[in-house]
Amino acid sequence: MRSQVSVFVAALLLAPSAAAQSAPTSYCTAGGSTNGCTPQISANAQPNVSSTSGCILTTLGVEGQRQGLTFYGVDNTGFTPTPWAPLSTSLLCVKPPTVRFAPANSGGTLGACNGALAFSWDAFQAANPGALGNPWTVGDKVFAQTWYRDPLAARGTNLSNALELTLQPPTPIPCITPLAGMRLIPSGTFSMGSAEPFAAPYFSFADEKPVRQVTITYCFWMGEREVSQSEYVALMGSFPFAPAFPDAARPVENITWQAARNYCNALTAQQTALGNVPPGYQYRLPTEAEWEYACRAGTTSEFHYGGALSCSQARITFSYHPSGNCGVNSTTTVGTYVPNAWGLYDMHGNVAEWCLDAYAPYAPNNVTNPFVSVGVNRVNRGGAWSGTSSNARSAARGNFNPLWLSNDIGFRVVLAPIINVP
Repeated sequence: MRSQVSVFVAALLLAPSAAAQSAPTSYCTAGGSTNGCTPQISANAQPNVSSTSGCILTTLGVEGQRQGLTFYGVDNTGFTPTPWAPLSTSLLCVKPPTVRFAPANSGGTLGACNGALAFSWDAFQAANPGALGNPWTVGDKVFAQTWYRDPLAARGTNLSNALELTLQPPTPIPCITPLAGMRLIPSGTFSMGSAEPFAAPYFSFADEKPVRQVTITYCFWMGEREVSQSEYVALMGSFPFAPAFPDAARPVENITWQAARNYCNALTAQQTALGNVPPGYQYRLPTEAEWEYACRAGTTSEFHYGGALSCSQARITFSYHPSGNCGVNSTTTVGTYVPNAWGLYDMHGNVAEWCLDAYAPYAPNNVTNPFVSVGVNRVNRGGAWSGTSSNARSAARGNFNPLWLSNDIGFRVVLAPIINVP
């Protein structure tokens, strides 16, 4: 088993991550100024096609109190960097035609290398819709470089290094923008919990009661599938603990609550750097209320399929509808079974899914945007391949220590309003 996992992880690591493929990339060598400054251009974010990414092109290390500007081109095909002038240490690294931003003063101290030039890509593109390259298409390339005055240099000027950027999709707009692999979940009110007795076929526990009205006042995105092993390794590099059922297409399992949160935090950092996270949102585990609301998808029955759950509808070991063994002894490929009305797969069975909340009894009153932050154990939802149909009900609750490991617990992510967890 150990050798199988090692081979599987090694194969996944051959593919570069999305961040490595699309981060702004420095290329070409900066020329040194006559007073020893070596300016370097960088960007805080990739630009996007709607000029809303907050992209700022900043060049640091410019000699103080000098005029300078940044310019860009859109096609470096077959272009070889050329000397800026005879005896110049600078190279022209952007193929003409180019477009210039308005010149600015570097500030700082004359003679010192503490000047800086900063230009807003978004503001320039919004003000110049007919500029070179505009309107933009996702995947378009931009090649940018900074020019600055250096009176004692050849031509009286020098150049920084250069920067390659790639146009991204616009930052998602909550409730509007579709995201690949995610489903938009609208705000709304639903009945959370189950009033059924602890008897066949549902075996509803006391902690699912009382049924109360819960309102989610915001919309959010939820992963349409459980996080797969390939997705986990592509982002994190390796598993914290070897999966019991190694397969790129199966859900990650043998994962603690904290490790699942670490994945969400890494995904937030990666996608924020790419301009793909709306302000005030983060990738995280769903709250228990978000999970049940999304699972039900407007239904009030014990399952999103209705009043029964058969072996053909979910990855479970035993179904009470009618009673029978399902012949299951492992997870299966994420997304194998028919999704619910909101397009979410495996909300019943396969692996139980960690939620963000600490475990606690339900309060009797109706609530809005509930989240339990205080408590030792953490909630898991959805049942698993190892459980019965009753464990997989929309209202069924599980809970474990956040360090618990099991081959039947995984997770899925939401892109939702930020919740600060103690």
